[in-house]
Amino acid sequence: MDYAIVTGATRGLGESIAKGFIEKGIGVMNISRTDNESLQRLAREKEVSYEFFHCDLSQTVQTESVFREVGARAFKSEADSIYVVQNAGVVTPINPSGEVDTGALEMSVHVNLLSPMIATNELIKAAEGSSSKMTMVNISSGAGSRPVYGWSTYCATKAGVNMLTETVSLELTNKHSRHQVIAFSPGVMDTDMQGEIRSSSKESFADVESFQRYKDEGMLRSTDTVADVLLKLITESEIESGKLYHVNDLL
Repeated sequence: MDYAIVTGATRGLGESIAKGFIEKGIGVMNISRTDNESLQRLAREKEVSYEFFHCDLSQTVQTESVFREVGARAFKSEADSIYVVQNAGVVTPINPSGEVDTGALEMSVHVNLLSPMIATNELIKAAEGSSSKMTMVNISSGAGSRPVYGWSTYCATKAGVNMLTETVSLELTNKHSRHQVIAFSPGVMDTDMQGEIRSSSKESFADVESFQRYKDEGMLRSTDTVADVLLKLITESEIESGKLYHVNDLL
């Protein structure tokens, strides 16, 4: 059985991605703060492995420990393919620079950027000596490629994720590794994160009216639609390591 490691599979895009893996017969390791009972039930119905690993990705030591354990278990399975989807993320703090809470900024950097860096480091170490092929996906955002008023922290962390992807890909290529890493920008989706964005004030987030219109005019894609695109890309296609894929280009 192949395995998928997914962060933030409790809800939203992460839940849809984990569900898609299970439906394909791929075992799931869910790294989140809380478990997901619907994923447990689906895995039992499909007779697919499902494990939950509690982790607060804003905590460095905890993140390192959990990914060390998960990496060891995944690569000891001797699966042909190991998929890693680093989906967990936070959009807050939403405020222009000079009005950002330092604690919220620190948490955002830990969850959005530092935890994927730690996870990547631990999983590449765990993969040494294994015959499994690892495909890593870092969930990015359009905000990683352009400035957005009020999103300095989110834009910076997602830009960091994009550069992490390119650099790790370069390193793997130079080592003639079979492993690959890509970034994936999922576009605007109907998630709780979108609700947080729409609740912002115009003073904090200049584009808030545009995001409110996305919801009012039914312009938000379902997370299941986006997850299907991603899973088809990484399980059925030849991917280009280091590339940032955009969902709009794949639909």
